[in-house]
Amino acid sequence: MTIDRGAPVRGHRGGTAVECAATAGAERAAVMTEAGLRLDLSYAAFCETHEPAWRALALTRIGSQADAALVVEAVKADLARCWPQVLRFEEPAAYAWRLANRHVGDWVSAEEPVEVEAVTFAAVIGAFKQVADGLLHSEADEVRLYAAILELPDRQRDVVILRYLLGLHTRVIAAYLSRPVATVHSNLRHARERLARRLGVGELPDRGGEA
Repeated sequence: MTIDRGAPVRGHRGGTAVECAATAGAERAAVMTEAGLRLDLSYAAFCETHEPAWRALALTRIGSQADAALVVEAVKADLARCWPQVLRFEEPAAYAWRLANRHVGDWVSAEEPVEVEAVTFAAVIGAFKQVADGLLHSEADEVRLYAAILELPDRQRDVVILRYLLGLHTRVIAAYLSRPVATVHSNLRHARERLARRLGVGELPDRGGEA
């Protein structure tokens, strides 16, 4: 078939083709805008739900509210940059927790040890006072407990922060850490044993939320 490039174009065909292309482009733009809006909303909701956990982790390990806030913002910025990919993970919360741990670890390793702010110390110890009622007899006990929390192995410290500071159910913790519930129970038991030994008591009760 020979195409006659000099032949006049029938107006209704050309007009229709241009109109359809414009309409299709507008529809694609609308779809992309709607998809982007859904991503933005899901990201905002995710951060609102999980930011308290990241903040508790950062506060406990860093000790400064201002520095912890910077770390949390860095976590959120990283998540925002790759949010569509994060949603493809089986447990986005677990990925975000690992990311938060990495940011906190980088901050801690890069900075000189700093004195824990009084408000942060009070918040952490206050949470444990509700759990270990009657076991903290002096300020020295409280200092030993805080130091013992920081010295826990990573897996146990994560569970302790999520369980005692936030009072999360072990099933929720398992999702955060991408571990079986039985493993979370085991981590928690060993953490309580370590903390109890540091306090010189026989047992640290588990009253940080549901079993």
